[in-house]
Amino acid sequence: MRPFRLLACAALAVALAAPPSAAQSRRETGFGVARLDASTRAAALAGAGALPGDDPTALFYNPSLLSSEMDGAVALSYANLVLDVGSGAAVYARDVRGVSGAVGVRFVSYGEFDRATGGEVDGDEGTFGASEAAVTVSAAREVLPAFRVGATVHALFSSVDDADARALAADVGVSLAVPGQALTLGASLHHAGVVLSSLGESRDRLPLDLRLTAVKRLQYVPLTVSLALTDLQAFEGPAPGDSSFVGRALDHVALGGELALGSTLKARVGYNGRRAGDLDAGGRLDLAGLSLGAGLTLRRVTVDYAYVGWSRFGGLHQFGVRTRL
Repeated sequence: MRPFRLLACAALAVALAAPPSAAQSRRETGFGVARLDASTRAAALAGAGALPGDDPTALFYNPSLLSSEMDGAVALSYANLVLDVGSGAAVYARDVRGVSGAVGVRFVSYGEFDRATGGEVDGDEGTFGASEAAVTVSAAREVLPAFRVGATVHALFSSVDDADARALAADVGVSLAVPGQALTLGASLHHAGVVLSSLGESRDRLPLDLRLTAVKRLQYVPLTVSLALTDLQAFEGPAPGDSSFVGRALDHVALGGELALGSTLKARVGYNGRRAGDLDAGGRLDLAGLSLGAGLTLRRVTVDYAYVGWSRFGGLHQFGVRTRL
């Protein structure tokens, strides 16, 4: 493996795995595909959660957000992460007798690597690949006026050469639409489950994530604001004389906004505190944690774009298409 490619893949590992601080040492290390933003719209909002509407990828941020508005909706996305490392997702949703359901597939391909023996690269040894994938089934329904519940099941797969890892995980979520306030509140638990097999001797852990969200559409400005408090199961309160508490608390905050510029064009921006802390290189102008994007709707098709800042490693470009069958 060439040195630059090794550096690039290491950057991806940093973005998906646990930050190095002792306070967050309990965070998971395996199945990074579950950490990636399947929604281009949500990626532009820095992962601050999904906005209510017709985007079926909302199920990955809170399964209870699946609704009848998404009946027949299809969403596709692709991101070229670093070099030939890429990820993508496909989701299809249907509404049947008041129950909203969806199926989805996500993947990460890490490309091909030269096989090495004894620390030396031998061209005769050939190459090997590495990849991850997730298959998802989700359902939601309204159980009380403006109150929805939802659940999702994921089958997760990871492979490096001839070794593989597998896991089963589940998400559960609730959401409440506040009448007259253009406000949606949500709570969800993601990736609780069991690891069936691991890649190495150390047992992989699932990316558990307890989160609270609030989405508010402003009354006099065509702006929708989304706030997410993530990884709350790993949150540690302040201690006497602890000067780093504010910085650690910001690791759990993601904030995004979507501005409607007419009926067809939307501009998006977001900030993810955890990503900023993990990737900040200390430069004068560091875009780590910042996301930008836009969405353009033409008739039945919406095209989404997101740029996610990765500090000195550059940025990720993600594209998505949504339509209705």
